Order: sequence, then C-alpha cells, then structure tokens
Amino acid sequence: MLVSTEIGAGQIVSVRDETRFYDDLGCLAADFAARSAEATPFVRLSSGTWFDARTAAYAQPASARTAMGSGFAAFATAAEARAADRAGRALQWDDVVKAAGERR
Repeated sequence: MLVSTEIGAGQIVSVRDETRFYDDLGCLAADFAARSAEATPFVRLSSGTWFDARTAAYAQPASARTAMGSGFAAFATAAEARAADRAGRALQWDDVVKAAGERR
C-alpha cells in the first residue's frame, strides 16, 4: 500500500506474514484485532519515528485528516495526546482497537 502521509501511518510486523502497511490508524487497529497473536503493531509519530502502537498515546485532533477518516494520530506521551485532542483526552491502543471495531 502507498502511504500518502505520515499522519496515521502504521504497520503490522508479523512472525508469519509479510509486513503490512497502513495509511490510517483506524484500519491498522481493525486489522490488528485479527492478527494480534503473532504480530506487533507500530505507528508513525509526528517526529518520524516508528513506535510500538501498544505503548503510544492517541488523540483525534480537530485538524487531523487521515486517509480513511478515523482521525486518529499517535503520540509518544499521554500529555502530547491530550494537548492535541479535540476533547482533551489521551486514548490508549485498546481504545483505538475498540473504536475501529465499532466503525466496521
């Protein structure tokens, strides 16, 4: 998949399959739910570094425009996520996975 922007970019690295790339964290989270036993999810932070999705903090900034419309952005800390989120919250990976499942 062509990843058009780093906002919302992610990947699933699996011990069995090829690495899968995503251009929206909502899609990454939805797909990860089916692959979690043998895979590790990574998200791209605004700094350009890859970060373990399970330890990142998430927000839905009012200005975020993601490829598939989830609006999720990843941050290294909960404080960064809260500062960016339109409602002042910091979400965890499980929150993003749950929200992605509800969208399907």
